[in-house]
Amino acid sequence: MFLREKTSVALVRLAIGTLAGAGMFAQYAHAQDASLAQKTEASAKVNADGTDNSGVHKVYVTGSNVRRIALESASPVQIITREELTRGGATSLNEVLRTISANVGGIDENRTNGFSAGAAGLNLRGFGSQATLTLINGRRLAPYAQPEFQTTFVDLNSIPVGAVERIEILKDGASAIYGSEAMAGVVNIILRDSFEGLEVGGSLGQSSRNDGEQKRATVSFGKGSLVKDHFNAYATLDVRQRDPMYLRKRDGYLSTQDLRAYGYKDNRSLYTYPGNIYWTDKATGALTSRTLDKNCPADRLVPANSVLGAGALGQACVFDDFQDSSINSAGKTDRFGITSRLTWQPTASTTVFSELMFNRNKATVTGLLHWVAGQTGQPTPALPITHPQYPQELIGPDGKTLAGGNGTVRVRASLRDFPGQGQDNTTDFGRYLVGVKGDFHNWDWETALLQTNSKVVSRNTSAILLTPFVNAYKNGTFIFGGGAANQALYDSITANSENLFKSGLTQIDGKISGELFNLPAGAVGLAVGTEFRRESLETSPDPIAVEGEFYHQAQLPPGFSNSRRIASIYAESTIPLLKSLEAQVAVRHDHYSDYGNSTTPKVGLKWNVTPAFMVRGTYAEGFRAPTLVENSTDVRNAFVSIRDPFRCNAQYKLGCTTSSPYQSGANPELKPETAKSYTLGLAWEPSSSFLATVDLWQIKRVNEIGTYDLTKVLADPSRYAGDPAVAITRADLTAADKAAGATAGEITNIKMLLTNVAVTQIRGVDLKLTGRINMGEYGTLQPTLNVSHMQSFKNAPSPTDDLIEYAGTRGTPSVQANLGLAWKKAAYALSADTVFVSKMASVADRTQPCGLEIEGYPELCKGIPSFTVVNLGGSYSGFKNTKLSFAIQNAFDRKPPFHPNDSANYYAPLHSAMGRYFQITADYSFK
Repeated sequence: MFLREKTSVALVRLAIGTLAGAGMFAQYAHAQDASLAQKTEASAKVNADGTDNSGVHKVYVTGSNVRRIALESASPVQIITREELTRGGATSLNEVLRTISANVGGIDENRTNGFSAGAAGLNLRGFGSQATLTLINGRRLAPYAQPEFQTTFVDLNSIPVGAVERIEILKDGASAIYGSEAMAGVVNIILRDSFEGLEVGGSLGQSSRNDGEQKRATVSFGKGSLVKDHFNAYATLDVRQRDPMYLRKRDGYLSTQDLRAYGYKDNRSLYTYPGNIYWTDKATGALTSRTLDKNCPADRLVPANSVLGAGALGQACVFDDFQDSSINSAGKTDRFGITSRLTWQPTASTTVFSELMFNRNKATVTGLLHWVAGQTGQPTPALPITHPQYPQELIGPDGKTLAGGNGTVRVRASLRDFPGQGQDNTTDFGRYLVGVKGDFHNWDWETALLQTNSKVVSRNTSAILLTPFVNAYKNGTFIFGGGAANQALYDSITANSENLFKSGLTQIDGKISGELFNLPAGAVGLAVGTEFRRESLETSPDPIAVEGEFYHQAQLPPGFSNSRRIASIYAESTIPLLKSLEAQVAVRHDHYSDYGNSTTPKVGLKWNVTPAFMVRGTYAEGFRAPTLVENSTDVRNAFVSIRDPFRCNAQYKLGCTTSSPYQSGANPELKPETAKSYTLGLAWEPSSSFLATVDLWQIKRVNEIGTYDLTKVLADPSRYAGDPAVAITRADLTAADKAAGATAGEITNIKMLLTNVAVTQIRGVDLKLTGRINMGEYGTLQPTLNVSHMQSFKNAPSPTDDLIEYAGTRGTPSVQANLGLAWKKAAYALSADTVFVSKMASVADRTQPCGLEIEGYPELCKGIPSFTVVNLGGSYSGFKNTKLSFAIQNAFDRKPPFHPNDSANYYAPLHSAMGRYFQITADYSFK
């Protein structure tokens, strides 16, 4: 079946019925508007002289540099209008683009882990953020300066939503026009071309849990008429502040780690305050646990065998990270952005223009408590026998320990009497452009100089210096649960680390476009262009962090500086083979200073079978050189949550959810990725009020850059022995652990460098339906539906493996859809936008057993249910020059489906825990 769930079937059938009805009803409407394509074209067209001629207008369409009359081209393009951007209360581009049907996850600004707090990036088709090319007005942006580990991306939050006119999304893979690395598609953000007058607006928002308060203000001022004054200058100022949201304020399983009531286990940990200690009893060989104080709340005191495994003795005081700390579900953000454009027409055929954009985004994540793991192999070793909190009953008459096993006492603790650590990122993004364009006879020309940069100052707040803290732990001057007694120590051993990242792009480009000659079927269009750009990336980590002197923070690699130069030339032609058949042919040649040459073609065909029915298709090739971080010396250290198959079984549970040091990063030996993509589709417009498009697509990428699947590496380490991109380091298996059921020692380090892994091949179908129903005195109704069905997502986890099907597994939903319904009548407007993510399997890889079943919870392996969110909006513009609006995001307060995993109890990359969110907005225009 196209859709496998009853919910999704009902959703799509309802939408198709509604939209088909729109097409039928429109034939009998009293008044009809221009066709949808023509209306969209009218909103997109820009005349060089600013006039509104009554003749034929030509426009540029995303995916082509040849001006044309018809908006629909051989390539499938989705257009999001300014009204669609804002009607649901979105105050950032991420809130809108993250939910489009073609996007699969991506980097979310609301994440509270990772490196790039407050930043957001797209992931079209699930191909990775680096396969999505994001542009402003057809030109590139500097990538976010702080890589998300080794992933570079364009930060959507660096672009104020108030300056955006519309967004055009090219979905046919690599683009020979804009950049050959656009394997999954192109997102072209179009800013206002001109503006006159003064507009002010403001909004207030808050979640239904009384957090996440948001304030936003925007001001736009413009002067000058291109028609009368031959110039226009405008500026838009956009300011937004949002307070954090907290997991503890969410409902049910979202706010606790004790999941027994939901059919899972108690995931609360030994890392409590003041702490737990445990050791091996010499007589019985069993692990024995006790708390470090006598004041553990009754609901936190559990038998030791529930956390240390079968046979463990004693009790433990467990800690709920979600309830007992202040972990954010979304951090605090403060944004300030200004966008301006100056346009001057010295002659009727020449236009000089400049664009300036500056945005500052400050994001703060807090609530992460410091913790201690005291045991052999850790910076804080096992509890010293001389420590005042060492169990006195384990000290023999000779002053030696009575503990069995390896003779150590282990500690697990959270340091609630120390301020929690956090991340404070300040991002400055700039984009500065000056250009000139014009026309000569039947040709248009344009050239511009662009400079764009991103600077990130990343501060880790309230960090603990490693050496003095470890010394205090060893000599007993640090006391677990010491409270005020630890204050002097805290004051002397804390510091705020500061890491600096800079990325830049400088580009000069030029292009010409016009009609080359006439064929019997029409004129042959030609566009030729060239680009010269320099890309750079520089990292300057805190020297103390490079030395590894921050306690339980991953040691940072030394900084690096990397750059490259790229020279490109491209040509494109539209050829009318017949009156009803047009071909698009394009080719791009790039020369990289570090990776040599690449040539990538694109071919498209568009056949207008009838005036109301069109068939189209494209073929394109792609080339992506490793990014400046992928081919650098940047090997990063972190911690990763894993399930250790050699230490997680029916008898031994300590390896089912554990954390390991993790190294991953750059590899100078990487080769470029290449790709081939295909689309085949049709568009049907039986009336001026109904349009339907269906496009089949397929993308195949080879030499894919990534890391091996960690689950497979851990399950079969011998297979990867000798591979320089993989290294798993383990401690020796202790006799006590062996007796308890473990079959290998603890993992002490995992190294997974980037490599050219293998091949990914995906295919699917996109459906778009748009309608317009004129209901006379009852207003107009505009339903829209966008559905992306991932038919297949195959990937080989290593070069020697067969392709494995991932479509429908966790992280790769088979169906995503957006259903919108907008109603307008005079000064009134209402809208409802539904975002749908289909059911996913409980596993990320069907070739592997469900880990939840191995742990003894087979009922949780039946899949992650679908998730549907409805966003409501409305406005009234009946007051003079004033528009009042409201929005309710997640109006029915849907909770994301329950799915226990490493860091949350839901699948955060695709589902949101925000809950219902209210917003009111007021806009005023001075006229």
